[in-house]
Amino acid sequence: MIRLIDHTGWQGEPEQLYAETASFPEPPPDRPYIFTNTVTTLDGKLILGDVGSSAAGLGSPMDQLLMHRLEALADAVVIGSSTLRADKHMNYPPHLYRAVVTTSGDLPTDHDFFRKSADGRALVFAPTHIPPDRKLALERVATVHLVGETRVEIPEVVRILHTHYEVRYLLVEGGGSLNFYFFDAGIVDEIFLTLAPRVKGGAHLPTMVDGAGLPREQVPRYELVSAYLHESELFLRYRRMP
Repeated sequence: MIRLIDHTGWQGEPEQLYAETASFPEPPPDRPYIFTNTVTTLDGKLILGDVGSSAAGLGSPMDQLLMHRLEALADAVVIGSSTLRADKHMNYPPHLYRAVVTTSGDLPTDHDFFRKSADGRALVFAPTHIPPDRKLALERVATVHLVGETRVEIPEVVRILHTHYEVRYLLVEGGGSLNFYFFDAGIVDEIFLTLAPRVKGGAHLPTMVDGAGLPREQVPRYELVSAYLHESELFLRYRRMP
């Protein structure tokens, strides 16, 4: 691992990147400090396979290690339902609050996401219109919060995590649709981005941020605060500019 730049003030050995700290600023008073973590191809794709597949094989073992280190520094992680379905074997720390956002409520309740969580640590956020039988099935394995009528309202998710679960640092792990709603709400403080030295192509495939797109006047600016190189993989970190 080679340090290219690091403006965070951290001066440890590059191999220990994020092992104990990520030098985060203090969270805002009214919500968690929110950061995303994503690995993409050079052309911005999230997967090497077809639609519905996982990101398996895209990032290196070093990328996986850094992902787990960032998870350990968060109080909670949130993912979309497509990410949960695609990744059959999730390995979060048991103590970590893990939240999934679903529009339909149709989730595999035998998934590791639920099975390997400590009591009360698995959370589901869904709109109020999900069928009662799906809500009941989810309540057997998780705490269910109904927020929004037709889709989940992300600001309300963040408020609940902050006030009910005392989450100070929130990690968003995608996919692209969920990421969009966080950017659309204007609440992403940092971006951790791994660039894998591959090119996939495919206009139909998911990217780091999908959704409807942001109006020109709402497009946020981020500054590069650190960059590390491992073999041909780049580990970039961006922080939102005021």
